[in-house]
Amino acid sequence: MKLVGAGLQAYLKQENFNFPEFRQRPPWIGADLQTVRNSFAAPAALAAEYGRLSVPIGGADGSALSLAYTPAAASPEGANDSDSGKALVLVHGLGGSEDSSYMKNAAAYFSRRGWQVYRMNYRGVGPSRATSKAPYSAGLTGDLRSVLRSVSAQKGIEDICVMGFSLGGQLILRTFGEGDVDTKVRAAVTVSAPLDLAASQRRLERRRNAPYVRYIVGNMKRDMAGICHKAITINIDKISSVLAFDDHVIAPYFGFANAQDYYRCVSCLPLIGKIGLPTLAIHSADDPWIPVADYHKADWPASMPVGAAILRRGGHVGFHSANAKAAWFEPVSESFFGKFT
Repeated sequence: MKLVGAGLQAYLKQENFNFPEFRQRPPWIGADLQTVRNSFAAPAALAAEYGRLSVPIGGADGSALSLAYTPAAASPEGANDSDSGKALVLVHGLGGSEDSSYMKNAAAYFSRRGWQVYRMNYRGVGPSRATSKAPYSAGLTGDLRSVLRSVSAQKGIEDICVMGFSLGGQLILRTFGEGDVDTKVRAAVTVSAPLDLAASQRRLERRRNAPYVRYIVGNMKRDMAGICHKAITINIDKISSVLAFDDHVIAPYFGFANAQDYYRCVSCLPLIGKIGLPTLAIHSADDPWIPVADYHKADWPASMPVGAAILRRGGHVGFHSANAKAAWFEPVSESFFGKFT
């Protein structure tokens, strides 16, 4: 594993922060099997009585996002009385939702450890579909700020941490880079976040990734089912690539000239150096979707514990570990958050 970012390296060394060893969980060996396990393994069970939080996001139509709420376990593992005011906001990736296995697994893990957990759904996704219109974009940082403010306003919340997966990680990094984040937010962890959307689109749409692209585009079409907008002039059913979807749906809907303009304007890479809150970006060098070169290219701030932990193996939002029941990044994230809450 390699740590990137002078501020992060200095801080973790000072705090004697030790990353556990990561060994791939058989039979999920290799980048692709680590990546696809999320689609095959049953997610962790959550309490059936979890609640919901509706978060207004502005607009004349009263649009709102729906968040699933999982309370802290009645008898949390390894927690103490000071943990009762901790909240974690989870942000899903492209084509995901609150029900994505990595979202449910993380919610179950942190709930058992004494955290209140909120699973965010983007515009038009899952339960948010009833109160907001698709599509969403990687640049809707105002939505995340609204979510953080609403969670902050909940009774008893003292500390908020945020964890984002894939595109959700990009949204967090972009938001933190822009600033104006709720004062109760203490730290963030991202897992397999794209830093440069154009570079990530090119890597994702290599020929060897055709099955992934079919799956992702299928989910994007699902989220857009029945949506009509004057800016969208193409039959969405005929779209077969992420680039085409971004070119003909996302870009015109949100007022960008084309996909490349959209990628340039909302990618978080140019804002990495402005992040002013502790942030750990977890990534794998063998990620089949996101180029690791961007993590080395990023201008991680030297005066703040912000940077990347790059593992040799792990796939995309994988990190399924042989030496733990949880994904590798879950206890690592808990330890990192514990330094700031």
